[in-house]
Amino acid sequence: MNKSLFLALFLSMTMQVFASIDTIAVDVGISVFKTMPIGVVPFSEPSGTTLDWPDEKPHEVAERDLNLSGRFDVISVPKFDLVKLSRARAKFYVTGKIEKALNNKIKIDFYLYATQSKDLVLGESYTVSLIDSRKAVHDFIDKVIYNLWGVHGIASTKLAWVSKIDGVKQIMVADYDGFHRRQLTFDSTISMMPAWSPDNERIIFVSFRNNKPQLYIKDVATGTQKRLFKKFEQTFSPAVNPKTGEILFSAIIDGKTDLYVGDPETQKTRRISFLKSSQTSPSWSPNLSEIIFTSDRGGSPQIYVMNSDGSDMRRMTFMGRYNERASWAPTGDRIVYTSMDDGKMNIYTCAIDGSDIIQLTSNSGNNERPSWSPDGSLIAFSSDRTGSHQIYIMRRDGSNVTRITKGGENTAPTWSWYPIEKQVKHNKEGKQ
Repeated sequence: MNKSLFLALFLSMTMQVFASIDTIAVDVGISVFKTMPIGVVPFSEPSGTTLDWPDEKPHEVAERDLNLSGRFDVISVPKFDLVKLSRARAKFYVTGKIEKALNNKIKIDFYLYATQSKDLVLGESYTVSLIDSRKAVHDFIDKVIYNLWGVHGIASTKLAWVSKIDGVKQIMVADYDGFHRRQLTFDSTISMMPAWSPDNERIIFVSFRNNKPQLYIKDVATGTQKRLFKKFEQTFSPAVNPKTGEILFSAIIDGKTDLYVGDPETQKTRRISFLKSSQTSPSWSPNLSEIIFTSDRGGSPQIYVMNSDGSDMRRMTFMGRYNERASWAPTGDRIVYTSMDDGKMNIYTCAIDGSDIIQLTSNSGNNERPSWSPDGSLIAFSSDRTGSHQIYIMRRDGSNVTRITKGGENTAPTWSWYPIEKQVKHNKEGKQ
């Protein structure tokens, strides 16, 4: 293996220590961000009937979504309790009603009430199968968040990650909370580094099926796939432009690793880095005018930033001898990255000029591969803190750490974009 390929894979896979339906919350700090108390009351169900829920009841899913959002402190009550909710300062509560519908479906009515007045703030109705009830809850909670916070929720988003199955790394996709997992690749060789297309319908990933790292794109629904940018023998580290669909990636030519941008439809590419060192792990800024990436040009892996055309390159990280895998918060105000401390990998954030460095993980194994939620409030990452590599979610300040996978080896999470309808509304509101 040549030196450049070794460095590239080392930067992307060094000490891989990462992460279905279980959730274990481990608070590692007190959140510095404002949260809102909110009540959750179990939904009424049809009398005389026991529904065979596939995993959790709707109110349990709602509690999980509200907790994971990082925006609420959930007060669970077995029935409406004005005194308890008032003492907890919960100005609102969520509840609902479930009825049987035709064709083995159920009708779920969701309600957001004002606690004191019991005025209806928001109501939605969904007729779905039992298996799709979770999707209905996600959609309603996203609407609750928009109603109370004025921002889009992320309960309807997805995660992709790498799982070792029968000794081979494969790409998995799931709901953001780890439920409804399914295997996307079934190769006999390594698949890794998943990234979502802007419409969330395809996954770009790296495959070693030809004994070299090469980019492929695969349709999540149909399974159809094709290799990308065939003129390069070795391609990896994909980062997708959420507006144009172009892919920023690393390619090795004549033993040197540089950054390129390519169109997955036309297969046209252009080179954007011209350094003597190797460049890997690129990421777009939210306004797409800049790119951050990892380079060893100073003798050790560090984070650098440059304009999207390759101009005005400057170093971003100076603290620590090993910093890599950076990505820009969708809010545009922070960078998250992985740094090595005394032989352990930990996750940090900093301001976009490299100042205001905050360590988010410590004394809990190796923590790597951070990925922002579309609203910038949460970070998915990988950790071996329990002895096996699993996927976790935490708030952007490092609090409310929650494991979303269990069993096996699960690594390298990457968050999907907002659903298309939310992207359109988000852009119209001028929040990107």
